[in-house]
Amino acid sequence: MTRVVTANDLRSGAAVYLSQGGVWVSDLDRASVATSPADHQQLEALAHAAVERNEVTAVYAFDVVIVDSKPAPTSVRERIRSAHAPTV
Repeated sequence: MTRVVTANDLRSGAAVYLSQGGVWVSDLDRASVATSPADHQQLEALAHAAVERNEVTAVYAFDVVIVDSKPAPTSVRERIRSAHAPTV
């Protein structure tokens, strides 16, 4: 299980990714990657705390593969979100 936690920034609505120290970043390459259930639980706890602080909304984790030492989404939806591309 290799996963990244994402959400939407509460102020801008932009896709953001949880990185080291509980900081939200817009660049998927800088996201923290969970490679174990314990890692995943830790990221989820940080993410839900950010929801409580009204920083982000719609928190969830998604699967990634590591390509050239960087996380790459496995789903089309997450590839589109990580590119910050409009879908209209």
